[in-house]
Amino acid sequence: MFEICRATSIKNPGFVQLLSQFLIERGQGVPNTGMLDQLESAVRMDRIRFYMALDGDRVVGVISLTVSFSTMEMCPYAVLGDLYVHPGHRGRGCAAALLMGAMDGAHEVGCNRIITERYDGMEGIFDRYGWYKSNQLMAYKVKLDQAPPSLTMTGSITFD
Repeated sequence: MFEICRATSIKNPGFVQLLSQFLIERGQGVPNTGMLDQLESAVRMDRIRFYMALDGDRVVGVISLTVSFSTMEMCPYAVLGDLYVHPGHRGRGCAAALLMGAMDGAHEVGCNRIITERYDGMEGIFDRYGWYKSNQLMAYKVKLDQAPPSLTMTGSITFD
């Protein structure tokens, strides 16, 4: 059984180590001090919430929940991301416990829906808890190493 708790800081013991392992596995490398400072600020300002899975006193999993507001629905909604479980703790219910903790967190702040990107190989967990697939989401990958979109797309934008 895993204890799920909300991280109040990325300085919670074990959090940065697990986050670093996640990023290394994804080929992104260890975050630098500036990135960690930005993340710490976002957590402290409650712009992003992290829920941690603890096995004893060791952080073995993490999931993020970012709350936003829909003016179309006049209600908050949440974006779920960064679901990661340490390889040695996979297959033991940790991801399900993290998902449930984040879903409870969204309920706590009054979100009427939660959205997420696909997690290949984990669809069963989402299906088990009543999630459904939707074709209504669109995405744009912002290229931060290039000029802003308004400058790089000038001249190629057409209006219907």
